[in-house]
Amino acid sequence: MHFRPSYLLAFSFLAAGCQDAAAVCEEGSVERNGTCVAAPAAAVQRVRLTHLDVAYDLSKPVYVNNRVPITFGITANSDDPANSAPQDVAVTFSFVEAHPTDPENPLACSSSAINVEVTGDGTERIVEAYIWPTTQCAELAAKNAEVNLQVDFNGGAELAAEIGSNLDAPSVVFSDARRGDAPNQLCHASLDAADPKPGCVYPIRLQPTPTGAEGTLIDVRYALSSSSSVAVLSRQPTEDIGPDGPPDVDPAIIVQSRFVINGRDPYISAVDPSQIPPSLIEAVPSIEEDLKFGLDDAALAALSAPPGKATVSYTIESAADGMTQLPLTIRDPANPKSRVPEVVVDRIVPGTANDAVHELYLEGAALEAVSPGGVWANQSDFVIRGCFTGAFAQGGNEGDGNLDDCRELEVVLVREASSSSAASSRSFDKEFERKLGNDRIAIESRMSTQNRLDLSGAFSRTEGEVALKGKLGKSFDLTMARAFADANLAVDPTKTSYEVGVDAFGERIFGVSEQAASIVQTEDFSAAKSFTIGSLGFGFGPVTVGFKIGVGGSIGVALEDTLEVLSDSAACQELLKSAEPITACGRMTRITSPNFGLTGTVEGGVDLKIVKAAVVADLRFITTSFPLDTTLGFGLTGEEKLLVRGDVTWDMSFTPLEGDVSIVGKVGIRRFAKSLKVHLFSFSSPSFETRLLSASMGTPEELQ
Repeated sequence: MHFRPSYLLAFSFLAAGCQDAAAVCEEGSVERNGTCVAAPAAAVQRVRLTHLDVAYDLSKPVYVNNRVPITFGITANSDDPANSAPQDVAVTFSFVEAHPTDPENPLACSSSAINVEVTGDGTERIVEAYIWPTTQCAELAAKNAEVNLQVDFNGGAELAAEIGSNLDAPSVVFSDARRGDAPNQLCHASLDAADPKPGCVYPIRLQPTPTGAEGTLIDVRYALSSSSSVAVLSRQPTEDIGPDGPPDVDPAIIVQSRFVINGRDPYISAVDPSQIPPSLIEAVPSIEEDLKFGLDDAALAALSAPPGKATVSYTIESAADGMTQLPLTIRDPANPKSRVPEVVVDRIVPGTANDAVHELYLEGAALEAVSPGGVWANQSDFVIRGCFTGAFAQGGNEGDGNLDDCRELEVVLVREASSSSAASSRSFDKEFERKLGNDRIAIESRMSTQNRLDLSGAFSRTEGEVALKGKLGKSFDLTMARAFADANLAVDPTKTSYEVGVDAFGERIFGVSEQAASIVQTEDFSAAKSFTIGSLGFGFGPVTVGFKIGVGGSIGVALEDTLEVLSDSAACQELLKSAEPITACGRMTRITSPNFGLTGTVEGGVDLKIVKAAVVADLRFITTSFPLDTTLGFGLTGEEKLLVRGDVTWDMSFTPLEGDVSIVGKVGIRRFAKSLKVHLFSFSSPSFETRLLSASMGTPEELQ
């Protein structure tokens, strides 16, 4: 195994011998053999839980395998606060018997650790998270026992010796009996300085998972979000339509639906045995069988499937009306050329948020209502409503007040105006943006093209950029790929220019630039590139598992571009579709296609005596190409009139972010003795092909 939790240690350095003259060093550096060098960063020495809020109505019971929202604060200190290095700390919350029959051995069970990056400058770090009373809490729940919470850092005393941690971070039980202890008093239940409520005692009534006629009940929690608060009613062109028809209709808005399943153990679900790293198999030879959790393949698959039909659907309503809801259609994930009124939800992996992106369309009654003459024609404030529907009984935690299976988004509807080019120019522009994923891993992509004819000549640009962002222990923000291709055919031939660039992970890997009266570029460039983001971490059992994200794949651009000036009147007339005599003309023809194909790997693990784990991942970031096929022309007539004409087609194939990332392994600590699968990420989005732009000027226009 190659990854272990890393803990920074503080060392004192002494000069090995006498120097003729000691160096005088500025603050932040130290003298080393007569030379000033940067002072080593101070390690975190002391960690305390200084805030804890159970964001739950504790008059309601908490059920086994149902998540509980909490907010907590961590305060860390070091000997040198101004020079303290960031450090990962694994924070574990346990459910502990409040009034144990055997005070020396109270019943307890733990949720998997939450990885928190702290800096020893005394600043409180506030974290919002969820904890789970898992199947291991069944014995506590069977007693209908009141439980309190306990916090441990880096596995507590059971792991301190093995990992060599000298961190001053005692375990604390937040009970009435210990409320007055000094570590307990440091924890405040309120962030209000005037009434901090020290002690952080929360009496929790833990009960077995609810059951019904069909057995143990699940409870699917639904959430809805969008990266934009604007919905767009796209204008369908009625003129300058390409020979193959208009472009595809744009979605009005892209939303992300999130599903979390309560009622099933968050750390038990199917694992593809082919993805278990060999290092983990070597460390735990029985791990493949262990990760079946005593179930056959069918039973394992059922853990991530709803017990009956489940769907998600969407409607729109006017904010001023609030009564009439009209359906929106959805790009069909199974057949992206089609649109459907609802999408089947057939997979929800336990223990994590499962995200799915959906493109929503205004069609039928909804389109009629917002169009000119419709009942909502003059309104701009709307509400998008998403609803999860399950054909099965649900039951679970009620204390978080998040019970409705419908969610709403307030949006402003913008009606795309008809394109009106000034008499001095004609333009054909389009932009495509997608933000997919969640706060752990997300992909942001932007592609655009601008094609313009004006008094200076013809200009065309196509560009694409893809970035990977997220937070897994540490934040990361990486522009993975960027490509652009600019062409400028000027009326003044001395100003004709061309530039192409391809960047991978912030470095230029291909570039061409030229300035000449006539330019021809033919290129099919592609390069395999990779990059690694390291020093990330996530909680597993009682510890932090360190890992790295690898990005790899092809980045390239294909070009067949010509920029030229013609003096052949017949050729110029054909270019401009004009019967007027043309004395000279400029022609730009382009078939330009940037393309990215990027996948991800997540590697890492931990190999301790009582905790052995590794990452399993199946992650695709993006595969896309967006070829631009354009012909732009201008010509000067014998009467000194400047005529222009253009044809532009822009297509896209798009296979977006999709995959699963988990940490699997075995924990031998008493409160967490089991095989686990801690799921970090689950995201799905349909692949599709679309025509973004299709325009053709039937006749030339004169520019003034």
